[in-house]
Amino acid sequence: MARIVFITNSIGFGGAEKMLTFVANSLSERGHRCAIVNLGTVPEYVNAYKQSIDERIDVFNMKDKIQQKNRKAEISAVAQYAKEFRADVLIGFTNFPNMYACIVGRMLRIPSIMSERGDPKKTLSNTFKDRILKLIINSASGGVFQTDGAMSFYGKRLRMRGIIIPNPIFIKGTVPDVPYEEREKTVVSVGRLDNVQKRLDIMLKSFSIFLRKHPKYTLKIYGSGDDENAARQWCVELNIQDNVCFMGVTKTPMQDIARDGMFLITSDYEGISNSLLEAMAVGLPCVSTDHTPGGARLLITDHENGLLAPMGDAEALAKAMCEFADSPELAQKCGNNARDVVNRFEPKKITDMWEDYIEKVCR
Repeated sequence: MARIVFITNSIGFGGAEKMLTFVANSLSERGHRCAIVNLGTVPEYVNAYKQSIDERIDVFNMKDKIQQKNRKAEISAVAQYAKEFRADVLIGFTNFPNMYACIVGRMLRIPSIMSERGDPKKTLSNTFKDRILKLIINSASGGVFQTDGAMSFYGKRLRMRGIIIPNPIFIKGTVPDVPYEEREKTVVSVGRLDNVQKRLDIMLKSFSIFLRKHPKYTLKIYGSGDDENAARQWCVELNIQDNVCFMGVTKTPMQDIARDGMFLITSDYEGISNSLLEAMAVGLPCVSTDHTPGGARLLITDHENGLLAPMGDAEALAKAMCEFADSPELAQKCGNNARDVVNRFEPKKITDMWEDYIEKVCR
C-alpha cells in the first residue's frame, strides 16, 4: 500500500477540491495511507463548505504554520511534512500545487503526479512566470488529465507518461426520480460565481432573451463567489431580477435540482464539470456551452442527451433553452438519455484507474 500526499489550494466546495477529496477518501478506504496538504490560498467564504474528509486522512493546513504567503517557506514546509510522513508519491491538484509536488518530489527523490483540473490554456498564460511554472510541471513523473484537449497543452514527455481519467459521478443519498411532466418551469445553474470562467454575464443575458418567449420561467443560481454582487446588478440592468433567485451554496445539489425543468452551464472553460454530471445523473435536460478543453463534448452528444451551444453566444444558448421549453419530447428524451452518465462514470471505475496509475508511477 502506498503512502500518498495530496497537495491542494483549498478543501472548499470547488470541483477540484471535490475530486481531490474523492480520490483521497476512496484510496484511504482501500488501505492506502493518505494525507492532504492544504495551502489555503482561497477566500474565507469556503470555510463553511469544506469537503468531508475520511478521519484516517491527516490534513496539514499551511496557514497554521506560515501566516504570510511565502513560496519558498511553503515548499520547505511541504518537504519537511512529506519527509516525516514517509511519502511514496506526491500528487498536486491545479497549477501551484502541481509545481509544489514536482519540486518537493525532486528534493526528496520520490515520484510526483500533476493533476490538471481545467483548461491550462486559460489558467497558464504566456507570461514569464507561467512559462517557468509550465516548465516545472512538465517535469512531473506522471500526469492525470480529464480530456485530450487538456493533455495536449503539455510537453511530449509528460503526455507520454500521462493518463486521461474523467471525473466520477457522486451520488449521495436518495435522488428523487421526477417524471418530466412534473418538473417545474425553472432553469437551474450550480457553480462558483466567477464571471471569468463561468460567464454569468452570458448566462443572464441568454436567460433574459429566453424570458421573452417563456416569461413564466425562473432562473435558480446555486453557488457563491466574488462576482455575486455583479451578477445581481446585471439582473437589475436586464430587468430580470424578479425571475432570478440566488440560492446560495448547496451540499445536496442532486436533491435540490431534481425537480427543475432544465440545467444551464455557460462556462468558457471547464475540466469535466461536476455540476453538469450531477444534473445529467438526475435526468435534467442540459444546455451547455461547448467549452474548452472538451469536457462538455465528452459528456453530451448534441440533441441526444443534451444540447451544446457556442461559447459566449447568448442567442444560441437562449435558442437551445427554447428548444427544450417548446418540445417536451426532446427534453424528456435528452433527460432520460443523460442518466447513463451514472454507468459511464461510476466511482469504482474511476478509483480503479487512479489506484492502478499511482501504483504504476510508484513502480
